[in-house]
Amino acid sequence: MTKLTGKTIAIAADRQAESIEELIRKQGGTPITQSIQGQKVLNEKEAEEDVAKLIKSKFNYVILTTGIGARALEEAAERLGRQEEYIQALQETKLAIRGSKTVKWLKEKGLEPTIVSDDGTMNELVQELDQVNIEGDSFFLQQYNKNEPAILNKLNTLPINLYQSLPYHYIEPKKETVHHLKQLIFEQKVDAVVFTSKTQVQNLFQTLSEKLSSAFNQEVTAVAIGSVTADELRSHGITHVLEPDKPKMGAMIIALSRYYQQHA
Repeated sequence: MTKLTGKTIAIAADRQAESIEELIRKQGGTPITQSIQGQKVLNEKEAEEDVAKLIKSKFNYVILTTGIGARALEEAAERLGRQEEYIQALQETKLAIRGSKTVKWLKEKGLEPTIVSDDGTMNELVQELDQVNIEGDSFFLQQYNKNEPAILNKLNTLPINLYQSLPYHYIEPKKETVHHLKQLIFEQKVDAVVFTSKTQVQNLFQTLSEKLSSAFNQEVTAVAIGSVTADELRSHGITHVLEPDKPKMGAMIIALSRYYQQHA
């Protein structure tokens, strides 16, 4: 018997949904994709202005927080015909990095990070920055999706000059999709829900937050790929979040399979 036989797993992701579906089926489970990530929109003009600023200003540090954001800025540099200048500017500054996909993009470009968040969170990255002498330094921050007040408040406590870049954002998902996923959770028609980003969690918990937390704390298992996603789930009162050791889809399936074996 395969390890997820009889289990129905909802998937909140978009880009990775098909791959996750395949992994679940291989383990005998039934996947249901209800993507609540929303549609990605590139802020092309703003990104081009940010690239020009980055090249001109010679920042002491550049903080890159997502692979999508790093690539969006690179694409903006390409549109301007300044890709080489953009990469050179990154070579000549200190790079503070969050996220495995961001690290992967750096490797593709032959870039070396100065600081990497060990657990993949911005909190860890800010703590790392607080340990070095950065007083008066200029920082370029690539944000993800939308302004994050909690992150900005922490960065603003540091003795630095901060420039913010928002090269992309997400439009909210269809209300019908969010509603349907909630009903699946409330009616316990799914055994678990897989989240791959904090945006998905935020979109789900905009309404009926307490009822959702109660459902996850009783019968439905919340599964998170990545510490940022897991932390967002916990911030909504979910006491048990299944988080694999590595933020990978395969590791997630192994963790989920082991969990159900232990709780059979």
